[in-house]
Amino acid sequence: MVDDQLRLVARDDLHRSVGNDPLLGIPYYECYPRLWNGNVDAVRTVVDQGEPLVLNGYRHYCFYGEFSAADIEIRPVFDGASRCTGAMVQVSVLPGCTVYGEMDSARALIDIGKMSVTLAHGVRNPLNAIKGAVVYLKDKYCTDATFAEFADIIDEEICKLDGFITEFLGTSHLEPVREEIQLNDLLERVVKFVSLQADANHVRFDVEYGELPLVMLDSFNFGHAILNIVNNALGAMEAGGSLTMRTNTLLEGGVEMIVVEVADTGSGLRSGGGKRMLGSFPGAGSRKQGKGYGLFITREIVRHHQGKIEITGNHEGGTTVKIMLPAV
Repeated sequence: MVDDQLRLVARDDLHRSVGNDPLLGIPYYECYPRLWNGNVDAVRTVVDQGEPLVLNGYRHYCFYGEFSAADIEIRPVFDGASRCTGAMVQVSVLPGCTVYGEMDSARALIDIGKMSVTLAHGVRNPLNAIKGAVVYLKDKYCTDATFAEFADIIDEEICKLDGFITEFLGTSHLEPVREEIQLNDLLERVVKFVSLQADANHVRFDVEYGELPLVMLDSFNFGHAILNIVNNALGAMEAGGSLTMRTNTLLEGGVEMIVVEVADTGSGLRSGGGKRMLGSFPGAGSRKQGKGYGLFITREIVRHHQGKIEITGNHEGGTTVKIMLPAV
């Protein structure tokens, strides 16, 4: 909104600052591209004539790049004496504005950050309760070898998660803790996590491990990235389905790549669905349900390890997720 001197008096857009807005009181054309109607200022025309003006498919060059097009509506603002005291300008950017899309994605990232802090605080108390219960059960059923093995895994993962939350809440930037590991060993832990769930869902879980070189990984985050993929696969299958995890290596552009594949026999994807899932932002939903946060987090973890992820539909039905990491 501008006054009769075309100075900004209010604004609500993606550029908006936090707290006091330093741009208020400045002529709008010093902050935004001037809007032209022929060879005259369109906003000045509306203020002088007191008549609304609509510019459909308006093209102009902004400070960040050229919009493909925008629909712009300029309406006069009147006081109690029916005098025009300014104008309200509404810009509706049409599809094709890359910068607008990037800024919208940035806003979504900020929302995720806010939710993450709330979630981290909320997890703390139940996590401590679970840890106490595991300690009690370990003492009571220590003679059961299978239970003791799973209890040790749970206890270890709780400690890792508690340390992660502590660091997350105490620092502004989390540094990955990378170590040289055998990826097959890490994947075997994931298999142990989900094997009971797969059995309960009557899903067959097969593994095919190839020979892999050692790789530098943040085992905590990468392990959870794989776990997200496996859980998505289990959620997409009915009883009687099968899930297969494979590892191998390949050469791509002269670089040895470690490959992890997770293939399921679930509902599958439509043509191009994998690219849309990877390109969509959290909140768009996933194959059956959910907001897609797990896949988004997995994608970012893989990128942070200089890797890439692909999602494709299988010819016989189902979906394959492939992660490729440089073996260095």
